Amino acid sequence: MRSRRAVLASVVGVAAIASGCAGTPIAAARRVDSAPPRLPEAPGANAQAEAPASGGIAIIAPELPAAPAPVPVVPTPARATRLGVTGLTQPVLASKPDRVLYYDQPAPGEGGMFAIGASGGEPRRERPEWGHLLNDASILAIPRPSQRDSVVTDLETGRQWTLPTTGTPTFSRDGQAVAFTASAVGAPGGPSTGAGLSGFSSSRWGLTTVSTGRADGADVQRVQLPVNGSVIAWIPAPDGTPNARLLLSGRRNEEDDPSYWAFDRGDGSIIELARGKRLVGPLSSPDGTWMAHVTMWTGTDADGLWVTRTDGSVRRRVAMVGGYRWTDDNRLVVIPHRQSWRDSHEIWEVTPATGEARRLADPDDTPFQMANFDWNLSADGSQVVYVSTVDKSFWRIDLGASTAGRGESLPVPARPPAPHEARGDQPYRLPFAMPPGPSTWYVGQWYGVTTGGYRGRNSTYSQGQGIHFGIDFACPCGTEVVAVGPGRVIAVDGDFGSAPHNCVILLDDGNIAMYGHLVERTRHVNVGDRVVPGQVVGNTGDSVAPYTCNRNPHLHLEIRKQGRAIATNPIPLIDANWDDMSLGVWPGARFERDLDAPTIHQFLDDQPDIRFGGPIITNFARPWPP
Repeated sequence: MRSRRAVLASVVGVAAIASGCAGTPIAAARRVDSAPPRLPEAPGANAQAEAPASGGIAIIAPELPAAPAPVPVVPTPARATRLGVTGLTQPVLASKPDRVLYYDQPAPGEGGMFAIGASGGEPRRERPEWGHLLNDASILAIPRPSQRDSVVTDLETGRQWTLPTTGTPTFSRDGQAVAFTASAVGAPGGPSTGAGLSGFSSSRWGLTTVSTGRADGADVQRVQLPVNGSVIAWIPAPDGTPNARLLLSGRRNEEDDPSYWAFDRGDGSIIELARGKRLVGPLSSPDGTWMAHVTMWTGTDADGLWVTRTDGSVRRRVAMVGGYRWTDDNRLVVIPHRQSWRDSHEIWEVTPATGEARRLADPDDTPFQMANFDWNLSADGSQVVYVSTVDKSFWRIDLGASTAGRGESLPVPARPPAPHEARGDQPYRLPFAMPPGPSTWYVGQWYGVTTGGYRGRNSTYSQGQGIHFGIDFACPCGTEVVAVGPGRVIAVDGDFGSAPHNCVILLDDGNIAMYGHLVERTRHVNVGDRVVPGQVVGNTGDSVAPYTCNRNPHLHLEIRKQGRAIATNPIPLIDANWDDMSLGVWPGARFERDLDAPTIHQFLDDQPDIRFGGPIITNFARPWPP
C-alpha cells in the first residue's frame, strides 16, 4: 500500500530537502530558496446565502453568485521558501526581531526555544525553556504545576515575574493587564469552557471566578463572571477606554446554549455577541474591537465564520470557513479548507468593516498543502509560516511588505471537503454520508497522543495505554452514521464502552469498527446483520451524563486490529482529506509533546497502535503542555 505521503510526493513533487528525514531532529538547518510544489487548481465553489437579521445588531452577509467569477492573477505573486526545519510542529512568527520560533531538542540536554530567520538561515537556541508564547511572541509563560504557578518573562526587556496560575494567562495587548484562573480550563480542578468542546466538558456547572490585575500580578482582584466559561481577551469599552471589558465564552445557566459576551468589569453589564449550539475558534483582533468565531449546528444560515464588533454594533458572516488570524491593522487572514487533498490551500484577506475579500496567494503561483492548519501569521500580515503536509517541513510564504489593497475582490470558495474521495489506497470511507462543515460535523479530537488523551492517561484512557484510542467527530445529536466498510454487526450495546450506546461491526478484512456514544440503542441494524459501506448503522449522541446532548455530542469511532485487543490509527485506513477535517478551528494538531522527543507522534499519520490493558506510554518526564 502506498502511503499518503508517497502519493502526495508523486502528485506534486517535493523540493530539495535539507539533511535529515521527517521525524528526525536536525542540529542545524540550511536555507533552501526553492519553488513550492506545483498542485492542480481547486475546482469551483458554491455560494452561500445571506444570513438573517437578529435583535438590534446589524447582521451582514455578502450576496454571492451561484458560481465564482474567473480568478484573476494577483499582481505580485506570493513567494514560498522552505526553511529547512523538518519533523517539528507549531511554528510561531515573531516580529521583534523578525524570526520563527519553535521547540526542538537536537541532542540530549540541548532542548529549548529555537529561532530561525523568517527568510531561513541557521537555527540557534535562544533559551533553554519553552512555554506559552503570547502577545506576538513578546511574552513567555511557563507553567510550574508542582508549584502551582507560572513564570512569566517579557522577552523584549528580560523582566521576569510569577503568576499564581497553571493555566494560560490572558494579557491585554498593551501589556498592562492580565486575567487568569487558578487552574487551566479543562484541566483537573479547572472550570468548564461552557461550550461543550470534545475532551473538555464537565458535568459540574457553576459560575466561573477569575483573577484580574496588573500584568505583573499586582493589584489582583477576584472577579466572578456572569457565566460558566472562560476569558478570551481584554477588549475596550464602546468609548475606546482600553482594557475596560473582558471577552467571555460560556453559558449563563446549565441548560443554555453557549454564547460569547462582552463583560464590563466596572458596572457588571454584559452584551451577548453570538449564540449557537456550538461556538468554536473565538479570536479577538489585537486592539480588541473585533472578534472572529465559527457558529455551528443552528440549522440556519447563521452557521459559518463570523466577524463581530465587540461593542455589539455589527456582525458579518464571512463566506468561507478555515483557519484564521488577525493582523495588527484588523484584517482577518483566512486559509479556507479545501474540497480535496489534491488541491492547494489558498490565502485570503477579509476586511471586517466592509466584508471585502481578496485572495493573496493564488494556487497557480504559490501552490501549498498545509498539515492540519498548523500555521502562524506575522503581525503585519506580510508572512505566513506553516508546516507542509508534503515534506513535514516549515515553509514561509511572503505576501509582501503590506498586503492591504492587493488582489481583486472575488467570490470566495465555500465548498466543503468531499466525504469520500476514492483514492484507492485506503479500504474504508468516512462514517458520515454528508461532508464536514459548520452545519454537520468536524474532527474534535484525533486518535493518538492528544493533549486530551494525555490529561486522562491515568483515568479515562488508562486501559488504552494513556492515549485517545479513537477519533472524535463532533456533530449534533441524532446525526446518522454509516458503515465504513462491508461487514457484519457483532454487538449492539455490548461491552466495548463509550456509553450510553454503541454498535460494533466486524469488517470483512478482520478489523473491528466500534461506533460509540450513540444517542439510543440503534434501530437501524441488529446483531448478525450484514452491512455495506454507506449503510446507516446508528445515530450520534452525547458523551457526558445525563446525556442531554448539550454537553459533548460526538461520535467516537475506533478501529481495532484483527480482534478487539489492539486499537489502531484510523487515518491511514479511511479515504479522506484529513488535513482539512478540523475545519481550521483548532491551531495545529493538538498532540501532547514529549520535550525529550519532540518529533515523535506529532502528525496525524504518526500515532502508535495500543494494546488494551498495556502499560501507560505517555507518562512523559517533560510533557508539553504540562
